[in-house]
Amino acid sequence: MKPTSRILTLDSNVLIAALKTDEVYSEKCAEILTQVPDTFILAEPSIIYQEVCGTLARKTGLDMANTAKKQLDLMIHPSLLTNCNITFCTSAFPLCSEYNVYAIDALYLKVALDNQSILVSLDKEDFTDKLEFKKPPIETYHVSNFPS
Repeated sequence: MKPTSRILTLDSNVLIAALKTDEVYSEKCAEILTQVPDTFILAEPSIIYQEVCGTLARKTGLDMANTAKKQLDLMIHPSLLTNCNITFCTSAFPLCSEYNVYAIDALYLKVALDNQSILVSLDKEDFTDKLEFKKPPIETYHVSNFPS
């Protein structure tokens, strides 16, 4: 980890959009990924592997999913990959009530809070808008508002 790197937590939808290249914000998502690891280092919940690789396996096939797995292995520092075990999940579920977010989103939020990282998602209405309203003690962005 470079001393000048900031920690970033990306919702799985950002990685999926960057890899699929046919989403509205695919280009912006890919641009964010180009900043890893020089400007940002990723901190992620382990569920990201299932969300990204499983979605790509279903939508684009196993080749793309396997490529994504290899990329995730390279992009996520092992010490910043949070195991989604019972302890972590039970510590994250109160965030669903506190921030009015979905269960899976609470896992990404918990990782971001624990690592004091910047959180970025493509889910504006059900995630980033709700976070903006509740003002967590971290920076949160919809992809469209993420500073370039």
